[in-house]
Amino acid sequence: MATRAYEVPQREHAILEEIIQYYLDRHEAISARTLAKISRLSLSPTTIRNLMEDLSTAGLLTTEGVTRGRIPTQKAFAIHVARLGERKVQPKARPPQIAAMEEGKPERLQAVVHQMGGFLAGQTGCLALAALPQHDRYPLDWVRFASMPDRQVLVTLRTLFGDLWCKLLVSADPFPDDLLEEVGRFINTTYRGRTLAAIRNDIMAGEPKELLASMPSLGAAFRMLRKAFEWEQGRDRPTWGTDNLYRIPELHVPEQLLSIHRALSDAEFLSDTLQRGRRVNGGWIAIGTETGYPGLENCALTGYPFGWRNWQGLVAVLGPMRMNYAQVFGLTAECAGVIDRFLQNSAAGAPPQEAD
Repeated sequence: MATRAYEVPQREHAILEEIIQYYLDRHEAISARTLAKISRLSLSPTTIRNLMEDLSTAGLLTTEGVTRGRIPTQKAFAIHVARLGERKVQPKARPPQIAAMEEGKPERLQAVVHQMGGFLAGQTGCLALAALPQHDRYPLDWVRFASMPDRQVLVTLRTLFGDLWCKLLVSADPFPDDLLEEVGRFINTTYRGRTLAAIRNDIMAGEPKELLASMPSLGAAFRMLRKAFEWEQGRDRPTWGTDNLYRIPELHVPEQLLSIHRALSDAEFLSDTLQRGRRVNGGWIAIGTETGYPGLENCALTGYPFGWRNWQGLVAVLGPMRMNYAQVFGLTAECAGVIDRFLQNSAAGAPPQEAD
């Protein structure tokens, strides 16, 4: 269980925060003498040394892995992160790159996600990653069918978030273009804004009687075109900044890189890890062993959700445990907000939600 910030006496906590900030800024241990020179608390070196001893006894500071001075432990970072949850964490000023990207008005979700992922990797110097829902959870904008040679039908489908997907279906008999146009018109009128899974299930429940009454030949087309809404069940899990891992000393070791690779290969890594962490202002932060993955004890993961209705995704940053949590979390939340706004704007005017 995470240690609560108020369990540490006020003066010790103030010293601990200065030690943590020093470590985050310089990535090096600090001695009592150095801390006495830079501290804003006007305490003597002897007093600070005694306080650091108390913090070490409490498991909040350690000398492990350093030649001089002390560094914060996972327990200390947990207290630091718990304090972040007591206030709204966001960048001091909205990054101008984000404003510029939003003003560019990208038309596809994929483009927005990749812009935000690349921005996060570049700004944090860590690994940025995202998890998007399975493809059949995307809402439909429109679908078009066109007959092709060899009894094939070209399916072109646009999601409500601007992404275009195409696939070829093979039919037992050729379908004339006017019939395919009628099917497409009916589906677009009836199902816009519904998920592909819901559309497929509804069509599989039976062809529309009101449409078949006027065009009985549509029955065969509907039976075949159900496959237009069968898309692979995999989900997009893009990453950015993999090369950043080679610039982080404690992560640039073969065993650590292998552990990270194994974790990223797990389809549920992002959601499972964040759920094990702590909630912070609508997002999550998992530190060290909280990730639940062997080999990630020196790592931390910050994440924030985005979505529209039941369509939900995550954007996150994976880096060393000594990451600047306030800055990284604030940037992650900003990027999730950009994606959120894109989703809402793209889906503006969609029909009211129906149970999927």
